[in-house]
Amino acid sequence: MQWESMGFKDEPFRTQPITLSTLDLYTGNEDKINKCQFAMHSDNSIIVIEGARGVGTTSFGNYLRFTLQKEKKYFTPTSEIRVEPNWNADTLIAAVIANVVSTLELQYFDRVKNKKEFKEAKAIVQRVTEIHRSFGITAFGLGGNYGKNLNETQPVIMPTQALSRYLEGLVEIVFELGFKYGILIQLNNLDIGVVQNEEHLKLLLNIMRDYFQMTGTNWLLVGDESLRRFIAQEIDRLDDIITHEADIAPLSEKDYLSMINRRIDYFRVNQKVKLPVDEDVLLYLYKITKGRLRYIFGLLNRLFNILQVGTLSDKVTLDLAQSVVVGYARERIGRYSLSSNEELVLKTIVHKDSITVKEVASTLGKKPSYISNILSQLLGYKLVGYHKKWRHHYYYPSIDSYIAYSSTE
Repeated sequence: MQWESMGFKDEPFRTQPITLSTLDLYTGNEDKINKCQFAMHSDNSIIVIEGARGVGTTSFGNYLRFTLQKEKKYFTPTSEIRVEPNWNADTLIAAVIANVVSTLELQYFDRVKNKKEFKEAKAIVQRVTEIHRSFGITAFGLGGNYGKNLNETQPVIMPTQALSRYLEGLVEIVFELGFKYGILIQLNNLDIGVVQNEEHLKLLLNIMRDYFQMTGTNWLLVGDESLRRFIAQEIDRLDDIITHEADIAPLSEKDYLSMINRRIDYFRVNQKVKLPVDEDVLLYLYKITKGRLRYIFGLLNRLFNILQVGTLSDKVTLDLAQSVVVGYARERIGRYSLSSNEELVLKTIVHKDSITVKEVASTLGKKPSYISNILSQLLGYKLVGYHKKWRHHYYYPSIDSYIAYSSTE
C-alpha cells in the first residue's frame, strides 16, 4: 500500500517495537510503568517483564529504559539484546559489552574515544567478532541462531570473570558521563519452551545471577507468561534478588482504540485524513488476536496489501476483512500438510483454549503418549505453544490456529 497517496507520512502500523524516536506512540500500562520506575531507584535493579507473545513486552521495556535514559538515570544500549538459544554466559556478556560499546561510540564518541576502558572493551568486541566469524556464525544476536540442539559446539571466547571486568570498566565510564544509576540492559527472547530450552536457560540464568548483581548494572528480563514462575520454581538464587515484576496484559479495548488514533494523528499529513478501515474491523482483529498488537498490525498490513487499498478499494470493511484473515490463516496452516489426527488435536486445543496432554487424550480417546508425539510435531510447526505450571504443560493454540479453527465445528 502507498501510504503517501492516502495522506500518511509513513506506515502507521509497523510491527517493530517502540524505539527512542517513537516514545510518543506508546499507550497504556501507566500504573505498571510507574511501579517499575519506583522500584528502579538504585544501581542494581532486576525487573522481570512477562506477557503473551505480541502484547508489547518489548515495547514496554523499551519505553521504560529510554524514558529513564532521557532523565539521565540510566544509560541503555540502542537495541535490546535478543538472547539466542544455547548462548553460554560468556556469549551473553560479550553481547552486552558489544551493545554498550556501539551505543557509546554512536552517542558519546568524542567523550569516550580516548578512555582506556573504552579502548579495551572495543578491542575485546573486535576479538569476539573474529572468533565468531571464524566459527561461521553471527555474533551478538544480530541474526545468529545456534538451533535447538543443546550439544552444538560454541566458540570459546574467554572466562566470564575476565569479560565481566571489561563490563565494569564501561560502567565506570557511564557513571562519569553523568548517569546516576549506571547501565540498564534489556534481555529479550527468554520464552520458555518456545525460544529457550528449559534446562539450558536454567543453567544460563544460574550462572548469570552473580553478574546480574554487579554494581552499576541493571537488568530487564523479558519473556513469556511463564518466565517469573519459572524463575521462582527453578532458579532460587535468581529469585532471591528480583527487584520487581511486571505482567503485561493486552491493552483494554479503550486503550487499544486510543493507541490506533494516536498513530493516525502522528502519521497523517493533516486532520482531514482518515484511516481507510472501519472501526468494526479494528475491533474484530482485537478480538481474534486477543489484543496482541504485533499480530493486529501484521494482519492490517496484509489486508491493505491483498485488498490493494488506495488502488482497487478505498476501505477495508468487516466482510472483506473476515474472509481475507481466515483464508490467510488456513493457507499458512495448510503448508504443513497436517494429518487428520494432527488437525483433530489442533482443533481440540483451539476449542479448549488451554489443555494438558492427558485432557486431550481423554477428549479424543487416545493414548497420552500418542497425543504427546503429535503435540511435539505441532510445537515444531509453532501451531501451538505451552505454559508450564509445576509439572504440567498447558497447551494453547497459535494465533493462526485460533483464527483458522475457532469458528469451525
